[in-house]
Amino acid sequence: MKARLVLILLLFLLTLNTSCGHRMMMGYQVNEIQVTALYDDGTPAGGVEIEVQSDGKTIEKGVTDDEGAYVLRPSKGTGDLRFVSYSAGHKAELELDLEQKEAEEQISRPLRAAAGLGYLLGIAGLSMIFISRKRSQKKA
Repeated sequence: MKARLVLILLLFLLTLNTSCGHRMMMGYQVNEIQVTALYDDGTPAGGVEIEVQSDGKTIEKGVTDDEGAYVLRPSKGTGDLRFVSYSAGHKAELELDLEQKEAEEQISRPLRAAAGLGYLLGIAGLSMIFISRKRSQKKA
């Protein structure tokens, strides 16, 4: 009887580690945005005026370097950004959404809890089958 109890307790302890795991999440933070302005043929658009807009308002203006690059360090809570470049009749626009959104879980929590419970019940069922077979062998 004690051996059975020890076996059941041992099986329970073996499953305990997987059922008590903690959650890990990852996030990101944008510290710097580099936008590159190019012409149709792929040559860099150096010296081009760049206008940065947020919520329809201009928050910054600047000029691209010789390689067509412009660097912006957005402040917190900037939200959606719109970059507009103007040069000799050319105009290009780029929109970015910088709001951090929580990543969607692939499997919902209730479904994962039900799966874990099913796993534990399956192990309990296997141990009961094992115990009943031992009992039937002793009787025979």
